[in-house]
Amino acid sequence: MNPAALLRRMRAEALEWSGANRRARARLDGRRAAILMYHRVLPRADAAARSVEPGMVVTPESFDLHLRCLAECFEVLPLAEIAERLRAGRPLPRGAAAITFDDGWRDNLVHALPALERRALPATIFIVAGRVGTPGAFWPDEVCRRMAALDPAARRRIARALNAPDASDPVEGALEVLKRAPESGRDALLEPLRAASPAPAADEPELLDWDEIDRMARAGIDFESHGTSHAILTAIDPEEAARELREARERLRERGHGRHALLAYPSGAWNAETLALARDAGYAGAVTTQRGLADADTPALALPRLGLHEDVSGSRAEFLRMVPGSGIAR
Repeated sequence: MNPAALLRRMRAEALEWSGANRRARARLDGRRAAILMYHRVLPRADAAARSVEPGMVVTPESFDLHLRCLAECFEVLPLAEIAERLRAGRPLPRGAAAITFDDGWRDNLVHALPALERRALPATIFIVAGRVGTPGAFWPDEVCRRMAALDPAARRRIARALNAPDASDPVEGALEVLKRAPESGRDALLEPLRAASPAPAADEPELLDWDEIDRMARAGIDFESHGTSHAILTAIDPEEAARELREARERLRERGHGRHALLAYPSGAWNAETLALARDAGYAGAVTTQRGLADADTPALALPRLGLHEDVSGSRAEFLRMVPGSGIAR
C-alpha cells in the first residue's frame, strides 16, 4: 500500500473510531438518501490487463464488503422507489440507500449480480442503448489502453499536446481534456495518440447484450437509460441531445426495460438545458456524478450520487467514510 493510500485508510479508521461515520449515517433520517454509483466490478488482474480507466472499478472482494456494510448499516431500496418518494414528498426509511451502475458492463453480470443475489439487494444499471451487445468499450477505455502501451515520456508528450494540466497524471489529464471537447472534434484530438500507439487487441465482449440484460432483469435488476451512444450531452447541439435521450428511452421500452423513466447523464455532464431536454423526453428522474445526498429539495432530474471505486473504499472504515460521507454537508 502506497503512503497516500495508507494515510487515507488511517484517516478513515480514525473517523470510524471517533464516531464521525456513525454521526454521518444519522443524516439519513428519513428525509435523505445515499445513491451509490459504481461502474465495473473486476479482479485486480483483469482491471490491470484491460487498463481500466482510473476510478472506475472495485474488486469483487471489495464489492462484497460494501454489500455487507449496506446490509448491516443501511436500508437498501430500488432507486426508482427512492426517486418516487422524493418527488412525492413521502418519507424514506432511516438509512435509505440505492445501488447504481453506469454503462452496462458484462462484469456487472459476472461479478456483481451473484453478490447482490446472495443478499437479495436491488440495483439499477444505466445502459447505453445503442451499444448493447456491441464489441469494444468506450473511447476513454481506448485512451487508457493506448496510453498504457506507451512509455512514460510518450504519455507526457501526448498529454502536453492536448494541453492537459502539467501536474496531473498524463492519462487522467488527457481524459479530462477529451471529455470537455466537442463530440464532433474528439476524433481529431485522438489522432496523435492513435498514430503513436497500437490499436487495443480485440478481447471478449465487455458490454452486456440484450439476453444478458433480460436475464439480470428477471433476477430483479432495473435497467434504465444512459443515452443512446454515450455522447456527452453538453458537448452536442440540443437537437442531437434530444434525439439521444428520446431514442434511448424508445429502445429500452421496446425491450421491456426503462420502466421507471430514469436517466444517468453520460459522463455526468448536465446543465439547465440538458435537464429541460430530459424532462421533454419523458424522464421522471435523473442522476448525476455530483457528490451529495438526495432529498426532497433536490431537483428530480439532478439527483447527486456517491461514487465508489477501489482506491477509496477498500476497507470497511473507508466505505463507511464514503457512504453517506463524513464530509458532506447536506
